[in-house]
Amino acid sequence: MNKRFIAYFLLAVSLAASSQFTLKNLKTSFNSAPVTYFTSEQDAQITAENLLLANQQIILAEGADIKASSSSDAQGTKPSIALSRGGTGLSESQASSSEKSVVKNQNSAAGKSGSTPKTAASSNVQLLDWWKSGQFTFSIGTVAEVKDFYTGKTFMVKRTMGTNHADSEALTKKDTDIIKSIWGGFSWNRRPVILTIGGKRYAASMSAMPHAGLDSAPAYAVINNRSEGYGTGQNLDVIKGNGMDGHFDIHFLNSTRHKDGQEDPQHQAALLVAAGK
Repeated sequence: MNKRFIAYFLLAVSLAASSQFTLKNLKTSFNSAPVTYFTSEQDAQITAENLLLANQQIILAEGADIKASSSSDAQGTKPSIALSRGGTGLSESQASSSEKSVVKNQNSAAGKSGSTPKTAASSNVQLLDWWKSGQFTFSIGTVAEVKDFYTGKTFMVKRTMGTNHADSEALTKKDTDIIKSIWGGFSWNRRPVILTIGGKRYAASMSAMPHAGLDSAPAYAVINNRSEGYGTGQNLDVIKGNGMDGHFDIHFLNSTRHKDGQEDPQHQAALLVAAGK
């Protein structure tokens, strides 16, 4: 009897222990995240979403790099203006106030009236270095509209020659008459002007004294008594019937004189005025 009781007792204890172990495993299984199965369509959609997220992260990273690079460039120093051949390399800040006063006084003597037109000094007027880009933008044979900075009067010119600066001529007799009305006749006075070429505007300086040619003689023929005392030499007057003998000078930033290869301080000061500096 005792042996049978002991056997039943041991069996009951064994069953009880087994039940506790089973219940514990079941509880752990229920507490775990259930396994999720996806269809092939769902799997493809998840892959596409992951790729889109990855591309967005790449774009955001590249944008941050570009912003950091732009900020670094903005904090950099402004490059200095390169010296031209034999020139003094006047920068914007080095143009003296006395030179600007000379230019303005000359303009007053040439017939300037009223205040500077607000449209003349504009943010879209470009300041081109002659040696780097000016000589190519206003290349030989190019026609440009010239606007006098102070009066707002316009006329047409053509660059016909020149290496250190743009030797140019009035396109027609009408254009010559407008030039003379601005300068008060032919004059060596430098005035700030704005050239329009291909829809873009450029700061320059111009004097209005035709020289080294005769309108009545063939272009480039060797002649005597060229205008403004230039004596014997090639006739540097290309456009005929425009009412002027020879050509006049238009200067850009860092351009130089032909006679000595030096920059003309008054031209440099005038073109800075045209650029709104």
